[in-house]
Amino acid sequence: MAKRTAGGQEIDPSVYSNNYTEFTVKKKASPKIILIRAGMLTVYVAIALVIFLKLWWLGAIVGLAFIAALYFTWPLTNIEHQYTLSSGNWKFETSYGPRSTVVLDKKIKDMKKIAPFTSADADLLKNANKVYDFRSSPKQTEDIFYATFQDGYKDSLILFQCTNKAQKILKSYNKENTVTVETLRY
Repeated sequence: MAKRTAGGQEIDPSVYSNNYTEFTVKKKASPKIILIRAGMLTVYVAIALVIFLKLWWLGAIVGLAFIAALYFTWPLTNIEHQYTLSSGNWKFETSYGPRSTVVLDKKIKDMKKIAPFTSADADLLKNANKVYDFRSSPKQTEDIFYATFQDGYKDSLILFQCTNKAQKILKSYNKENTVTVETLRY
């Protein structure tokens, strides 16, 4: 439960803890998501028009059904990624509107390398067993780090936006495999 100040505002629990932080990134709408949204709207409007033209007296019900369909499906195109660092555990979740699923849950100490992602590291993307991309878009380069871990016979790769506090926690739980920088924005 979050603590509250005298004014009733909630206080982020990570402010008081040295080994806890969380960070959320809203995924930017990619061309694929924009096409899905346009397709959804087209289908909804087409169905509404066909029903309205054939059965004009059902117009109000069709309008309500259109609004209900939009209400329940549109949030699924709003994607957010969140990671939580807590007592040596690292959990990544992806939210599609109101639904949230845990994508990855690892120990920080199990990471083979945690470092800033540069263009020189592009080969890691090709050679990875699996790439977990938690950036807001594939073009984002600011404050992006990568982490590698053993996954079967090959290494898997995590791409994420790092904060100053996250960097300190990662360093404290995996000192020998973490590379830090001083120029993080958050």
